[in-house]
Amino acid sequence: MKIIYEKPLSAEQTLRVNTIAKECGVTFNTARLLYYRSVDTAIKAKRFLSPGKDGFNNPFKLYNMKEAVERISLAKSRGENVLIFGDYDADGVCATTVLYYCLKEYGFNSIRIYVPEREDGYGLNLHTVEKLNSEKNIDLLITVDCGISDYDKIEELNKKGIDVIVTDHHEPPEILPSCIKVNPKLLNQEYPFSGLCGAGVAYKLGYALIGEKADKYLDFVALATVADSMDLIDENRDIVFEGLKLFNSPKTLRAPFKELLSDTNKNITAQTLAYSIAPRINAGGRMGDANTALKLFTSVNPADVFDAAVKLNEYNIARQAECDNIYREAKKKIIKHALYKKDVILVKDKSWQAGFIGIVAAKLVEDYARPVIVFAGHDDFLKGSARSVDEVNIHDAIASVKDLLIGFGGHSQAAGVSVSYENFATLDKALNAYVKNNYGKIDSTKKLYAEWEIDQEISIEFAREIEMLEPFGVGNRRPVFTTTVSGRIDAMPLREGSPHYSFKTPAIEMLEFNGEKDAFLLTLPVEKTVVFEINVSTFKNRESIKGFPKHVNLNYGDFSCLKNHIFINELKKLSENGNNYKETTADNIPLGTGVGTLYAVNDVENLNIYPTLKNLPIYLFTPESKNPIDCIVVSPKQIPEEYDRVVYLDSPLKVLSSRAEAIVVKDVCGYKFLQDLSVERSDFARIFNKLLLLNNKPFKDVYDFTERFNNGENAYLFAFAVEVFLELGIFKIKNGLFTHNETVKNALTNSALYSKIVVLKGRYV
Repeated sequence: MKIIYEKPLSAEQTLRVNTIAKECGVTFNTARLLYYRSVDTAIKAKRFLSPGKDGFNNPFKLYNMKEAVERISLAKSRGENVLIFGDYDADGVCATTVLYYCLKEYGFNSIRIYVPEREDGYGLNLHTVEKLNSEKNIDLLITVDCGISDYDKIEELNKKGIDVIVTDHHEPPEILPSCIKVNPKLLNQEYPFSGLCGAGVAYKLGYALIGEKADKYLDFVALATVADSMDLIDENRDIVFEGLKLFNSPKTLRAPFKELLSDTNKNITAQTLAYSIAPRINAGGRMGDANTALKLFTSVNPADVFDAAVKLNEYNIARQAECDNIYREAKKKIIKHALYKKDVILVKDKSWQAGFIGIVAAKLVEDYARPVIVFAGHDDFLKGSARSVDEVNIHDAIASVKDLLIGFGGHSQAAGVSVSYENFATLDKALNAYVKNNYGKIDSTKKLYAEWEIDQEISIEFAREIEMLEPFGVGNRRPVFTTTVSGRIDAMPLREGSPHYSFKTPAIEMLEFNGEKDAFLLTLPVEKTVVFEINVSTFKNRESIKGFPKHVNLNYGDFSCLKNHIFINELKKLSENGNNYKETTADNIPLGTGVGTLYAVNDVENLNIYPTLKNLPIYLFTPESKNPIDCIVVSPKQIPEEYDRVVYLDSPLKVLSSRAEAIVVKDVCGYKFLQDLSVERSDFARIFNKLLLLNNKPFKDVYDFTERFNNGENAYLFAFAVEVFLELGIFKIKNGLFTHNETVKNALTNSALYSKIVVLKGRYV
């Protein structure tokens, strides 16, 4: 994982940060965090650190807001029929809900609301409006979270005598609809913030109508802001801050949210909205039933609210299963056709549903660290969802080939695109050419962004101040730091059988949820960098700070200290080559092209034989990511399917099962350690007697036990004997102690590991 740090402060920047810290009464490090978030003056910092309603902008500064209020007021006085037309995602449903409640409070007795289903497409649907109009005459139609691009449709509605007010937040096209338009992105307006979501614009209209009474709906607006991935800066920060107050008060937490949340006693944060509530609201639209989410928010009957929440939870489970299915199928296609070698991955299938492909595209970007567009079948064309990496503006790339498309829209990191089946191959070729010509070779290494390295104990004051930067989310990520530790770190489960681990570093005590995966890496006697978040926890009214690890990077350097660890890893999986493979020599190894070739090595000292590989990244046991960049893997556990070729740099070595072509260097031995392994009974008897003296000694793992207690024995032989005796049950681990099991008598030949080494020594030594 490549760690990208913020740039160090210059002398001038340091002075500015000191000024912010002094005038705002915060630590230098907190002021530094603010500065890195473009909060670069004391005035901005005070505003940022004091979010709330005082930061709300006057809604009448929005272009056309006065005209919108006057038209709605006229509709009320005339007793006109009003329809609110929304969208099927969380923002659209929340926007519809907010305006519905505000219009009711304004005095409308009967307000009709409608959100389309995903299959109907985004934006106004004339067929639907005409149907609704035939059922009950529509005098005024108000869009929320849509409409700004519907020039032609609104022209048709105007001809039918239906007035339209558009409230939207999407990018305005060149030709705007002929109606009242409220959109913070429209040019030539006084409103100082353009980043509102659709529900944010609906709330502004509601506030213009009923004033502070609209504030009771800020929980919906906060949810929509987070769900639509809006930047949590400026007024959005204020909105989410105020909305979270409603979520976290028992008096104002709504029944719909209580039903969706499994635990309402925990503090509800922006992350709760993003990862617990929003996916369930969006699941309705993705499963073709957005109206269930609308019923959840607008029903007054508790039974109906409960039923809607249950259905949305069921939809969310089904959505996850369907996303997983599409993800697996997409991976198979990517591997089969080697699409991971391209600068932009385009993958399609007629059977995939469009409601899930955006989520899948995002997961594939995580895997392959390059732009991905996943296409689903839609009538007689393909509908795609694009996600990108930071370096590539996917919207610009798609816009460059717009002549090939039926339609497109979006922004730099995410976009939608429609293309005919006939133009798909041409689009694939054109997009890849554009990215290659404009961005060169994409750095496909997975990246993790951090603030800075911490090498001393973290103060509780700084930890508390980090909480002042909440709410965290898009545009205001939670600060992430690193600390580097030399040598072994002892990570222990919180209790027996727990997957959660704790360990100490000089900077902070760490608590890693599901940390079992990193426990072994932490024991390795090499320098390692831990990437973590800082959190304040309270237990029995006592505050403490904890680091929550996000990733552990091994900083290899000298591999010689890992030889014993690698040996034991290999010991458990040794087997005779059983797969088909080609042979080559050390001076004739094939060189990769940058993607698709993995070089496997068992004895790290053998890397000195291959100077042509010295610039390749080196990993232990497994590549860092699924992106198949050319690399060296020491003692690989398995070969990712994405690799086309595996070159085993020392032989004999187990050829792992894989679709990849296997090439073995036949003149370099990888099992030199077999020379140090005795299978003589006398040697095992000697080590057995030594182990008896170690009865009830603490046992963390074979590596630690060998390093601490081998007492002059060859480390390989000692570790080998310990593994054999544990396998035979002569010794066991009980409560973390190495214990002699006096009731067990067993022959060495009953050990599969011992028998395997006997065979291999007879063949290779």
